[in-house]
Amino acid sequence: MDPMPDQMLIGFNPMSAANRVAYYSRQIRSRLLWLVVAIVICIWIWLWQRGALSVAQGGMLLGLGVLYSLIWLMVAVVNWRRAKSALSAVSPGVAVAIDRTGIWLASKAMAWPEISKVSLLPGRFGGSPNLAVTTQDGQVTRMSVADLDTMPGTIDAAIRSYSAGSQWIDTSKLGN
Repeated sequence: MDPMPDQMLIGFNPMSAANRVAYYSRQIRSRLLWLVVAIVICIWIWLWQRGALSVAQGGMLLGLGVLYSLIWLMVAVVNWRRAKSALSAVSPGVAVAIDRTGIWLASKAMAWPEISKVSLLPGRFGGSPNLAVTTQDGQVTRMSVADLDTMPGTIDAAIRSYSAGSQWIDTSKLGN
């Protein structure tokens, strides 16, 4: 049987953030296309029904169509900016280190006796869950699981092993 290594090093996963940036870039292009389509359809309806619709009603129809498309475009732009900032925050190197003394997360070292809870918390606005370490004094240190190159089950196994079974990842807040 092989002895356990002295520590488990978990790196950042830049591909996850890069994939989100690419996805939202495509979504912005799609939303711009649908904005043009909405404008064309609204103008076509107004021209087709110009005898039945007043100028104010036609303007309202065009305004609502454009507003709907603009809202979805803004959602895509906000998500793209969030993904870009997440990508810029990802740096090569170690994101999390787990060993017999404790956990090093987000440039903060925490010893096992001072850790009260390790959990997965839901991400903001439906984003990736966050690995959260709560210390005895109530401080919570978080890191998005999507930014890590290791699966949460592997991290949980390392935490259980290195803490001698005193800690594990609590997933009860995820609602599954």
